[in-house]
Amino acid sequence: MAKLRVNGIHLYYELTGDGPPLVVIAGQGTGPAARQPLIDGLAKHHTVLSFDPRGTGRGDPAPQGDSMETLAQDALALMDAMKFETASIMGLSTGTGQATVLAANHSDRVERLVLASPWTHGDADFHTLQNLRKAAARTMAPEHYVHFNALLLYYPPYRRVHAEQFNEMARQAIGKAQDAESIAARLDAILAFDARPLYARIACPALVCGARDDLVMPFWFAEAAAQAIPAAQLFTISEGGHMFFDSRTEEFLHTVLPFLNRHA
Repeated sequence: MAKLRVNGIHLYYELTGDGPPLVVIAGQGTGPAARQPLIDGLAKHHTVLSFDPRGTGRGDPAPQGDSMETLAQDALALMDAMKFETASIMGLSTGTGQATVLAANHSDRVERLVLASPWTHGDADFHTLQNLRKAAARTMAPEHYVHFNALLLYYPPYRRVHAEQFNEMARQAIGKAQDAESIAARLDAILAFDARPLYARIACPALVCGARDDLVMPFWFAEAAAQAIPAAQLFTISEGGHMFFDSRTEEFLHTVLPFLNRHA
């Protein structure tokens, strides 16, 4: 557990496990602590670098809204600091944008690529969803916004099992000012990113993973990404919601570990 100054800001990162290097890029506003079972499972086979994205979690505060290209440079700088000449890259949710940038623009550094819950571009449906999230952030009480996000991100069986955890998160949010502007800036940066021109430049083997019941980044994005990336295969999970790598971690590991271990 440590902080490192990267591109003008201190980022919180963790390095765990032993084996071939693997960089896990989480979605904006989340970090490795939110998915420890996944990190632990990966670390049994890999040296896993995970970190809190710029301006979130345990790193330094920073304005939000940076492009996927800027955020990808943070991951590349951490790889340099860890002396990872090459690594496999796993992008989760918003992290798939940064992972796509790395694989397309720095192909000599990326061994294998995993994209879990990706989006290809800001289509009409995605704009509608993100605009609703921005409106909710502006108008909802913070504790209600916690539950609103949970409804979007996690599928019902997971919410039921972890109801008390979500209730506690909501209780902790009561009375705290919600930074709706930062939330909107993050969502606008997601909408502005278009991965489609990058896919043809990804030369490494890729595994694209999507859940059919994903409400945030619908399954058609995963299908389109898998079709556009030259050496890609598609893994489909029938239900698990947007955060299926958290809600159905064992199934996810069962698929991604054999894919990642092929280059070892």
